[in-house]
Amino acid sequence: MKELNLVEVEQVSGAGAFADAAANLGAGIGRIVDAAHGNVSTAAQDAGRELGQGIGEVVEVVHGVLFGKH
Repeated sequence: MKELNLVEVEQVSGAGAFADAAANLGAGIGRIVDAAHGNVSTAAQDAGRELGQGIGEVVEVVHGVLFGKH
Protein backbone atom coordinates (compact mmCIF):
# COMPACT_ATOMS: atom_id res chain seq x y z
CA MET A 1 0.00 0.00 0.00
CA LYS A 2 1.33 3.43 -0.93
CA GLU A 3 2.09 5.87 1.86
CA LEU A 4 0.71 9.33 1.16
CA ASN A 5 3.07 12.28 1.05
CA LEU A 6 2.13 15.70 2.44
CA VAL A 7 0.78 17.04 -0.87
CA GLU A 8 -1.43 14.00 -1.37
CA VAL A 9 -2.76 14.24 2.18
CA GLU A 10 -3.60 17.91 1.68
CA GLN A 11 -5.34 17.13 -1.61
CA VAL A 12 -7.67 14.59 -0.02
CA SER A 13 -8.07 16.07 3.45
CA GLY A 14 -10.59 18.69 2.39
CA ALA A 15 -14.03 17.89 1.16
CA GLY A 16 -13.81 17.02 -2.51
CA ALA A 17 -16.44 15.93 -4.98
CA PHE A 18 -16.92 12.45 -3.50
CA ALA A 19 -17.09 13.74 0.07
CA ASP A 20 -19.52 16.51 -0.87
CA ALA A 21 -21.79 14.15 -2.80
CA ALA A 22 -21.78 11.53 -0.07
CA ALA A 23 -22.41 14.17 2.62
CA ASN A 24 -25.40 15.50 0.68
CA LEU A 25 -26.76 11.99 0.18
CA GLY A 26 -26.37 11.20 3.88
CA ALA A 27 -28.00 14.47 4.88
CA GLY A 28 -30.91 13.81 2.53
CA ILE A 29 -31.52 10.38 3.99
CA GLY A 30 -31.23 11.87 7.48
CA ARG A 31 -33.83 14.53 6.64
CA ILE A 32 -36.27 11.78 5.69
CA VAL A 33 -35.64 10.02 9.01
CA ASP A 34 -36.02 13.31 10.91
CA ALA A 35 -39.30 14.02 9.09
CA ALA A 36 -40.60 10.57 9.98
CA HIS A 37 -39.95 11.43 13.63
CA GLY A 38 -41.79 14.73 13.47
CA ASN A 39 -38.77 16.97 12.81
CA VAL A 40 -38.09 17.35 16.54
CA SER A 41 -34.35 17.53 15.82
CA THR A 42 -31.82 17.35 13.01
CA ALA A 43 -29.86 14.53 14.63
CA ALA A 44 -30.35 12.04 11.81
CA GLN A 45 -29.56 14.66 9.18
CA ASP A 46 -26.39 15.70 10.99
CA ALA A 47 -25.31 12.11 11.56
CA GLY A 48 -26.02 11.20 7.94
CA ARG A 49 -23.99 14.14 6.70
CA GLU A 50 -21.02 13.26 8.91
CA LEU A 51 -21.14 9.59 8.00
CA GLY A 52 -21.50 10.34 4.31
CA GLN A 53 -18.65 12.82 4.33
CA GLY A 54 -16.40 10.34 6.12
CA ILE A 55 -17.18 7.62 3.60
CA GLY A 56 -16.61 10.08 0.75
CA GLU A 57 -13.25 11.09 2.17
CA VAL A 58 -12.17 7.44 2.32
CA VAL A 59 -13.22 7.03 -1.31
CA GLU A 60 -11.19 10.12 -2.23
CA VAL A 61 -8.09 8.76 -0.53
CA VAL A 62 -8.40 5.40 -2.26
CA HIS A 63 -9.14 7.08 -5.57
CA GLY A 64 -6.14 9.37 -5.14
CA VAL A 65 -3.84 6.48 -4.30
CA LEU A 66 -5.02 4.33 -7.19
CA PHE A 67 -5.50 6.95 -9.89
CA GLY A 68 -3.66 10.06 -8.70
CA LYS A 69 -0.34 11.24 -9.98
CA HIS A 70 2.49 9.45 -8.21
